[in-house]
Order: sequence, then C-alpha cells, then structure tokens
Amino acid sequence: MVLSILIRMSCGLLLAGTLGPTAFAQVYPDKPIQMYVGFPAGGGADIIARFYTSRLSTVLKQQVLVQNRTGANGNIAAEAVARAKPDGYTLLFGPSALMAGGKFLYKHMPVNPITDYTMIAPLNELGFTAVVRKDSPINSVQELKAYVQQKSNATYGTSNSMSQASALLFLYQGKLNATAVPYKATADAIRDMNSGDIDFMYSDGPFAVAQAAAGQLKMLAVTTTYRAPGAENVPTMRESGFPDYEITGWFMAVAPAKTPDAIVTTLNDAFTIIAKTDDAKQFFGKLGSIPLLDTPAGASRKLVEDTERWRLIAEAGNIQPQ
Repeated sequence: MVLSILIRMSCGLLLAGTLGPTAFAQVYPDKPIQMYVGFPAGGGADIIARFYTSRLSTVLKQQVLVQNRTGANGNIAAEAVARAKPDGYTLLFGPSALMAGGKFLYKHMPVNPITDYTMIAPLNELGFTAVVRKDSPINSVQELKAYVQQKSNATYGTSNSMSQASALLFLYQGKLNATAVPYKATADAIRDMNSGDIDFMYSDGPFAVAQAAAGQLKMLAVTTTYRAPGAENVPTMRESGFPDYEITGWFMAVAPAKTPDAIVTTLNDAFTIIAKTDDAKQFFGKLGSIPLLDTPAGASRKLVEDTERWRLIAEAGNIQPQ
C-alpha cells in the first residue's frame, strides 16, 4: 500500500516537471484578482485597464476587478501593490511615466520599480496629445506657441506624470513660460479648459480622441513620432516644428516582487492571448493606441531602457523632481 502511494507520488512529480511551470499554476487563480489603477474611473488609463480586466476574467475563468486607488500621480496604488502578498492576486496597471520616469519626476518615490515588482507583461503603447478648448481660435502647436509667448500668465493643466512631462518638454523646447495647474482627473482639467480657466494641456491619447469626437476639445498634435491610429489627421509634435520632441507612454502589468514564475507565466500567456485578438486591435485603434506583445524578460528590458530614455527627457526638458 505504502509502495503504491510512493509510486503514484513519484509519477505525479515527474509529470509536473515535464509540463513545466504552467502545470503548477493550474490551481491559480481560485479567487478574484485585483488590478490596481492609480487614476480615477472614466479616464484613459481606467478605460484601458477595464478592457484588459474584462478579457482576463474570460481567459482565466475568474473575476479580475479594477481597484481605483487614486492619488500622488499613481504612487499610492504603486506602493499598495509593492507591499502586497506576492501570490498573483494583486496586480498593478503601471504607467511608464511612473515606472520609468518617476525617479526623475518625484523627489520621494515610495517604490523602486525595478526591484519592488515582478514584470508580467507590456500591455499597450500610446502618446499624449496637445489640446485646447473646443472653440479656441488656436489650430496648431505653432499658434499655441505664439499664444503662450504673448500671454504673460498662460496656464496649463496637468493630471498625471506624462501630462506634466509632455507640457514641460514643449515649454522647454519652445523657450516658453506657463504656470501648471494640477488636477486629480483629466476630465476636470478639460472642464476648466473649456471654461477658460486654463489655456491648454496635454491629455492622454485615448481620452483626447474620445473627447474630440464628442466635440469637447480640439487636438493640435501627438507626442509620438508617428501619427496615432484613429487620429491620423493630427500631426506629430515633430511635424509641428519641434524636431527633437518625443514622449511615448506605455502601460504594463506588474505584480509584487517574488511572485512565483508559474503565476507570472500564466498571466503573461493570458495577456498574450488578449493582445492577439482582433477585438484588441480594434479597441486600441479607436483610442489611438497599439497593443504590445512580449515576455516578462523582454518587458523588463523595455522598462530599463525606458528609464534611461526618461533620464534624457528630464535633462532635455530641464525637468526638476517635484
């Protein structure tokens, strides 16, 4: 009897070794997964996060829920995930501006993005967009530049790290001065811009495309080196007279450091399935974004490379940590 039990146990271990790490993850997930988003519901980041969580729920056959933990430009959500148990049930929808650029934007970062997380997958790439109010007489970045030059008290809204960095790089390269007005949500900044309280801002592409289609704002240029899908009529900043301008953001899924490899593999496989669907291509195309595919190791290298790129952006834009 004992011998037969030992034989069955040995066979089971051999089979598990043959199937690889994913075999150990077959019991995962057996309860809902929380995806932390550091921005308010309804914004561009939240829209994209909810796209992924709804599809993950289907692929993993388990609920994946968005937790909007707002504040400190995403740092509150980032710290909550970094301190969570590394069991695959607490994930972060991480923006590259925070994960790669945070050390150059903030004096006190509560986390180290390179060491405090386990990379799961890159999700999508997108640019930001220079926008003005819907009835503004300004129709190009060069006209915006002339406007800011002439107005002694020009103001711009910022709602996150990418928004801030995009505007600062524009001001630095254009040799301009304007006062930043911080907002908790992009929608609040757009409301005030349309009321005339601020002059312009840089909004995330998905939100800008949707708002422009609804007639709520006017898009002047995108921060990427290529015209955004779904907004092909909007020129790039480089095409608009800023030849050295480029800021490209991307989102990634990460888990707390020391999350088991088997769980990482399961999640990366699920994100890969989603990114390859026509559904994803159509969704991101409408938002001026592109889905990304890569391994956890490849995404980790991308994060390291992007951190160096943010260092160069901070130097070029004379961006000082706040």
